[in-house]
Amino acid sequence: MATPQQVQELIAAVQNLNLEVQNLKATNAALQLRMNERERPSADLPSFPLVSGKFDGSPKRVKEFLDACNLHFSFFPQTFTSDHAKVGFMITHMTGNALAWATPLVNQPDPVLQNYNDFKTLLQQTFLRTESTFLASEDLLDICQGNTDLLSYIT
Repeated sequence: MATPQQVQELIAAVQNLNLEVQNLKATNAALQLRMNERERPSADLPSFPLVSGKFDGSPKRVKEFLDACNLHFSFFPQTFTSDHAKVGFMITHMTGNALAWATPLVNQPDPVLQNYNDFKTLLQQTFLRTESTFLASEDLLDICQGNTDLLSYIT
């Protein structure tokens, strides 16, 4: 007979597998959609990439990433019928720091994965920094003088 701890471990394992299945379903739906898009006339599709590249966690790209995802969801509502599918799609379009941030949420699994608005808010709180000093310091790092960066120029 299984101990209570073993039962809890089995329940956690089943929950993790269920989450993985849901993520795979979302990825499969996105791939199926891409296959169907190639078979449909191009007039039905937008003429630009909706989500280009992957979101790496850059504060400057948060709004761009969220806008692209929202646009994608609005063009293909039949594919994204649940918040979980939307969140799964977003996670599959992450890399670097963003993916490192999302991975523990998937591995736990975190209830925020079931609610698109909560996930979006958490993503914004994590990556969208609006403090003027932070933005100013990032802008200073981007300043260049000629072909060299500002620090090299000053030195």
